[in-house]
Amino acid sequence: MRVADASPLDLGELSPNTWDALAADRFYSSSSWLRLCATTPGATSTGVVVAKEDGARVLAAAPVTVVEGLPSAFYRWNELMAGHGLPQPPATGLMIGSDQGYRSDFLYGPGVDRAKAAEALTAELAVRHQALPGADQQALVGMYLSTDTARAISDSIDCPPPVFLETEGWWEIPEGGWEEYLENHSYKRRVAIRAEVRRFAEAGYTVEHLPLAECCETIARLAAVTQSKYGHSGSEEKELAAFQRHAAVMGDNATVAVCRLPTGEAVGFCLYYVWGDTLYLRAAGFDYERLVGAAEYFNLVIYGQIMRAPELGVRNLHAGIKAPEAKALRGAALRPLWFVDLSPQSVLHGHAAEIRAHNAAALDRLTADRRTASRVSDRETWLGFC
Repeated sequence: MRVADASPLDLGELSPNTWDALAADRFYSSSSWLRLCATTPGATSTGVVVAKEDGARVLAAAPVTVVEGLPSAFYRWNELMAGHGLPQPPATGLMIGSDQGYRSDFLYGPGVDRAKAAEALTAELAVRHQALPGADQQALVGMYLSTDTARAISDSIDCPPPVFLETEGWWEIPEGGWEEYLENHSYKRRVAIRAEVRRFAEAGYTVEHLPLAECCETIARLAAVTQSKYGHSGSEEKELAAFQRHAAVMGDNATVAVCRLPTGEAVGFCLYYVWGDTLYLRAAGFDYERLVGAAEYFNLVIYGQIMRAPELGVRNLHAGIKAPEAKALRGAALRPLWFVDLSPQSVLHGHAAEIRAHNAAALDRLTADRRTASRVSDRETWLGFC
C-alpha cells in the first residue's frame, strides 16, 4: 500500500475533536490512531467516510483505508479467505477500518436511529468505492469488524454472511480490583495465578512505567528479538523507527511497562494506551534467554495491569487477537471479529453455506475446549451467522 491522500489524514469536514466524540471509547478509531496509521511510511491511504442527514447532522462514520498493494499478512483478506476454503476477493480496494489494530467499528452520531444510520453509511461507502479507479475490479470489504458492526452491515445490504476471522481478548475489571478478579476464577485457577505472581516477585523483577519517548531504544532491541522468535522480519533499527513514530504521533498517550532484572537491565516491555476507561495493550517483547521462567509475559502484560487498573481509572483491558486459550484461562472474554465483503460483484455470493459452516466450526472449536468454552461472547449473533 502507499499514501495516496493529499494530506496524511483526511477527516473530511470534521475536526479531530468532533471525530473523537464519534469514536468515543473506540481507541482504534480515534483520530490519533488513524493519524499514526496514515503516517506509517509507504503503508496506508487513510481517510474517513461520513453519512450526514440533510448534509448537516452526522448520522454515522467509519475510518477507511485504500489498499493498493500488499498490507501486513493479517490484513490480506484474499489470502485469509483462501485459507478458509473460500473464493478470493480482489486483493486491493476500499477497506473499512485502518490497517493496524485489528478492530473496526461503525461510529454513530448521538441520538440517531442506528439501523437507518448504518444504511446511510453503507450507501456512502459504496459511493466511495465506485470512485476508485477500476472499481469493478476492486474490493469493498470490512476487516476485523466488531459483531455489532458486522450485523449492522448485514442488515443494511444484500451481501454474503460475515466470515469469522479471530477472537479478541477483553477483561472487565471488577470494582474490587485484583482480589475480586481472583475470586472470579475457580480455586484451581486462583492457586495457579497466585503462584505465577509469586514466582515473578521472588525472581526480583521490577516494573517501571515510562513515557514511550523515554525508552524507544531500550524496547526496540526487545521487540526485534520477539519478532525474530516468531518468524517475522524486522530489525532493531526498524523497530526503533516505528516506536519513535508512535512517540511522535501519540505523545503522552503512549506508555511502556519495562521489566528489569535486579541488576536494572531491561528484559521485557509492554507498550500500552489508556483511552477512556480502557487500557489497550499494543506490543510486547522480551529477551528470552535472560528470563527465569516466572510467567514474565502474563505478569507484565496482564496481571500487573489489572493490579494498577483502579489507580488508572481503568475498567476494561483489551489484549487483541491470538492466543485465546491463554487469555481465557486468565479471565478474558473472547469476542469474535469478522470479515464482510460488501462488493457489488462479491465472489462470495453463492457461498453462504460454506461461510456459515466455517463460522459454525470456529464456534464449535471454542465451545468444545474447556479452556475457552465459558468465555465466548456474542454467541447469539454468532449463531445467526452460522
